[in-house]
Amino acid sequence: MPALSKEQATERLAEAIEKARATALSEIFSELFPERSAAEIPNASDLAGHVREGLEWEEIVDLWNVVFPKDRNVWYDEEDDKLHYDEQLVGYADAG
Repeated sequence: MPALSKEQATERLAEAIEKARATALSEIFSELFPERSAAEIPNASDLAGHVREGLEWEEIVDLWNVVFPKDRNVWYDEEDDKLHYDEQLVGYADAG
């Protein structure tokens, strides 16, 4: 039941971006800059620097899904001001 502060989530994203392959950088760039052409993809260090400069929670959640596609149930909880992921969703029952 991981829960990360904004600073922790941002740093984890930045570190993963710095290690990302060129093909993944294109997807990351498109998520961060949907209005810009993919022909202008900066290097991993520049993208990580942009992430470290600060993103809104919505941007962090959207980017998390691109950078860490295996993580499930990624969401931001306003009450504890944390990013949550890989948690079981509570309150859903089978209708069988």
